[in-house]
Amino acid sequence: MWAEKTPDRVGFAGVMAVVAGGLLMAPLWLVFATVHGPTSFNEDRAVLGGSMLFWRMLLGGIPNLLIATGLVVLSSRLALVTGRLARVGYAPLLIGLIVPALIDLSIQALGAPFFLPVAATGLVLLAVGTRHNPRVGKPSRVMLVSIGASLAIAFAWALLPGPLSDSIGGYRIYGVFAHLGAGIGWAQFGASTLRARTPTRDLTS
Repeated sequence: MWAEKTPDRVGFAGVMAVVAGGLLMAPLWLVFATVHGPTSFNEDRAVLGGSMLFWRMLLGGIPNLLIATGLVVLSSRLALVTGRLARVGYAPLLIGLIVPALIDLSIQALGAPFFLPVAATGLVLLAVGTRHNPRVGKPSRVMLVSIGASLAIAFAWALLPGPLSDSIGGYRIYGVFAHLGAGIGWAQFGASTLRARTPTRDLTS
């Protein structure tokens, strides 16, 4: 009996979807922050002819769906064979990504951040639940917790009274945690997952 490393093309595709979603989220937030204007006066058609609502829709929808697609593809590696706690975290994480993305695409804008704590909770539970999973190394778990913390901070910031938040450019601070920081975190998580140990297949000669 001998072991042969086999290419995990499906897993690679899943990782690339997560990385792409993270890498897309960060620049989309920068574009949105630009078209929102230096204050709260929108600068419509300032970037590629798209309105502020158009860029908000893309920001809230496309990256989340890419990340969720990648996580679904990686489900066997992340949750299904790991344990109950990982599965418990995996479900709210997907809900916290997919549901608001579909809402944002349907209303063609960026909806309220009600699902941020759902996703944040799922991220932390998934990180704890995969601590004994050799396919999810410590760097990947750290990134999951970091993304969860970033989303939790963004949600807490969104709870500030409107006048106080607006007076200090609160929507930009919110975006740094909810989109820029989270996007960079997802890209780093995908990269760290790609470096995880490749599964082997036993062949009998």
